[in-house]
Amino acid sequence: MEYLNTIGKRFVAANDRFQVHRALLATLQELYSFSACAILLKGQHGDPFELSIIPRYPLSSSFLQEMIQRIARAANIIDFPHVTPEELAVAAYFDAPDDLALMEPQTTVGSSEIGDFLHLPLAVEDRIIGLLSLFHEREGVFDTQLLQLTRIIADYAAIALENMRLREREQALWREAEFERRRLELIISSMAEALLITNAQGAIVSLNRFAEQLFQQAEIDTRLEPGVPLRQLAARSNVPWLRELAHVVDQALTGQTIKNQELIIGESGETVPLTLSISAAPLSQDSHHPLPGGAVVVLNDITDRKQIEKLKDEFVSVVSHELRTPLTAIKGYTQHLVRRLERRLRQQAREGRDQSELPESYDLRSLYIVQSEAEHLERLVSDLLDLSRVQWGRLDLQYTPFYLADLLAEQVRLAQANTEQHIIQLDLQVQDSKVIADRQRIAQVVGNILDNAIKYSPQGGHVIVRLESAGEEFLISISDEGIGVSPEYLDHIFERFYRVRNAASRQYSGIGLGLYVARAIVEAHGGRIGYASNQSGMGSTFYFSLPRIPNPAEKG
Repeated sequence: MEYLNTIGKRFVAANDRFQVHRALLATLQELYSFSACAILLKGQHGDPFELSIIPRYPLSSSFLQEMIQRIARAANIIDFPHVTPEELAVAAYFDAPDDLALMEPQTTVGSSEIGDFLHLPLAVEDRIIGLLSLFHEREGVFDTQLLQLTRIIADYAAIALENMRLREREQALWREAEFERRRLELIISSMAEALLITNAQGAIVSLNRFAEQLFQQAEIDTRLEPGVPLRQLAARSNVPWLRELAHVVDQALTGQTIKNQELIIGESGETVPLTLSISAAPLSQDSHHPLPGGAVVVLNDITDRKQIEKLKDEFVSVVSHELRTPLTAIKGYTQHLVRRLERRLRQQAREGRDQSELPESYDLRSLYIVQSEAEHLERLVSDLLDLSRVQWGRLDLQYTPFYLADLLAEQVRLAQANTEQHIIQLDLQVQDSKVIADRQRIAQVVGNILDNAIKYSPQGGHVIVRLESAGEEFLISISDEGIGVSPEYLDHIFERFYRVRNAASRQYSGIGLGLYVARAIVEAHGGRIGYASNQSGMGSTFYFSLPRIPNPAEKG
């Protein structure tokens, strides 16, 4: 027992695997005389096996070759991945510690044949991790009476080697984690975006340079108040955007993911204030904790983009105003000519003349086309003007009472005058269509949808404009027999400047503002707008609702 205790201390004192090798060899040297020792270990985590060969004096190449062949045969007998002598020869590592060399060096190379050998599996908790092999040139060297003690020594060595490999693996993982931590810190510190991380209580635990500058702008030093939730910091501050940021963090702490929410940092009186886009996501703990362990927030500066959008909107507004002036004149003179020709045709009809053969009839049809195209151009100009109004929240509505049936009939007539391939029908399902709304704006909505119905049904067909009653609302729907809208585009068709990108729609002109403006107008009236596929599977149906009487809040 005292001897085993001494042996155990040798292995415990080892700091690396080579010291374990020396402790093992020193112990075996006290029991046996051997020419060489070999330690074969299984690889871990995808690593190849390891073979260490420690000769006590120079050995012949044939002796070493036979050693490797015997090690390969023994390894393939025990629970060890299949290995060939050639693979072992390539992977072998030779070590010759001076303290194990013979006191009197050999003057000649040893024998070429192995006289005796001993193989012992290295096992930890009934799991074989390797093989210990001893070789000698003479026969009958290894005493079988010492076999039980040798197994105990091999078990000590196996435990020491396994612990050493676990420690090396742990150190490698720590080094890898430290490298990743430093790399992540470098990435975060070099980010152009502001980034902050909170714990489960909403207190900031990490932030980069840009985020720190934002808090300095709000006169808050997070380093002076560690562990204080952001909502409490915001409650003590009079900075509005800080409260909005704290609200976003609280949302993420409940498991929500927030994307691209705008946050105005600069003064509201500025032409284009400093504007950030916030995205926040919860940081999960583990499967045993359903609530997030914190939140990560990224704030991206989009001021330049907002500046470009404002300049673009201003440019579009100026150009649209310049277009409206000549357009008003074209519409006015066209209407004047239409009325004159209509009076002349009525006069000639009273005289009994056939109007279909009269030049005035042809001129009137041409003027109807000019009038329809002018209306279409006016809607495009109005859409461009309304774009900036919608963007900056200045879409004003002029409420007046009128009859929806009259407005729809007028829009159907104008649209029919501009197409010969389509049959545009008006289906009125109500008797009283009186409504209080912005007549010009509602006409703009109907005209935009009708334009799309005609444009995206190039083969012609029926276009049905239907007016129905739905409680305190009117429901207007426009159905066509055109190419329809694929499901993957439905989430985007009401976005500004969005046009479906496919081979079927590429041939159709447009700026992608009609439905965007239409939605803004309908929602400003307190209604809703949407899309539905036709039951026949062909064409589209766009619909929108309109309250009969607007609410005072909406009206104001």
